[in-house]
Amino acid sequence: MIVLITGDDQFAIRQKLEQYKLELDPQWLEFCYHRFPSSALEQAISAARTPSLSGGKRLVIVEDCNLKQWGDTQLESLQQLAQVPDSTTLLFMATTVDKRLKIYKHLIKYGQCFEFSLIPSWHTDLIAEAIATQAKCMKLRLPKDVVEYLAEAIGNDMIRVASELRKLATHANGQPIYLAEVQSLIPCQTQSNLQLAEAVRNGESEAVVRLIDELLTRSEPMLVMVATLLTQFRTWLWVKSALASGIQNNTEIAQLCNVGNPNRLYYLRQEVVTIPIKSLIQAVTKLVDLEMAIKQGSVNANSIMPFLLVITRLFHPVHSE
Repeated sequence: MIVLITGDDQFAIRQKLEQYKLELDPQWLEFCYHRFPSSALEQAISAARTPSLSGGKRLVIVEDCNLKQWGDTQLESLQQLAQVPDSTTLLFMATTVDKRLKIYKHLIKYGQCFEFSLIPSWHTDLIAEAIATQAKCMKLRLPKDVVEYLAEAIGNDMIRVASELRKLATHANGQPIYLAEVQSLIPCQTQSNLQLAEAVRNGESEAVVRLIDELLTRSEPMLVMVATLLTQFRTWLWVKSALASGIQNNTEIAQLCNVGNPNRLYYLRQEVVTIPIKSLIQAVTKLVDLEMAIKQGSVNANSIMPFLLVITRLFHPVHSE
């Protein structure tokens, strides 16, 4: 069986890989479970073509596949896919794929593709649904306010969600658990990220430098940091756009901008009143580019600060309306 797994939802991908691994004979795991880098494609296919010594299933994983960088040599190697026995799962992993590529089409000709995309950080309603579903699977009873708090405090990091839910399950021991207990066990780590977003919006370069330094010192993941910024700036842009188009009703704006609590519009209005919409558009565009660069591994902790300072300069007082 040929499988291509794509996406950035590491938790869902890890679960899928575990399903395949559980199909293997645990006594023969060393001989029937193999992982190869994408540069060792020929060796991976050779291992996949070799029948398992146990007579059971074999799992061969090719990691970090960048199909765009594979050329005619790799395409020629992939002609051997038809020779992979049914008892073997040859699995290719890629963050993103271009479905127009010959190599992609060749892989799909022999197998199937599973896409696992991370829930966007601004879709807190979908994140809350995912948390509630996962808690239910663990037989953990969580009130709605707890689920909503977890969605805000953790965001779309489903690996951390799983870890924190296990912690709560142990603490609850089969009993109901309430918001105050959860808040004491799982502090909202997005707060400093929200402060960073406000500092960027206010053009406060010194505060931005200090907050980034604090976040990096405590090993805050860059992707979480940028995802929170992107969520905030998207919300500000949507609200500013709605107001600019003449919409004044807070409930209507809340629905258009995916703001769960219409009462929050009073504060959002104040936050965007003096900000040029052009600056918000540029900030969102640059943050999307930064998020993609982090996912591709082309941005490190040393380069994220100057990147965010460029965005901060869009909101210096001289840019204000």
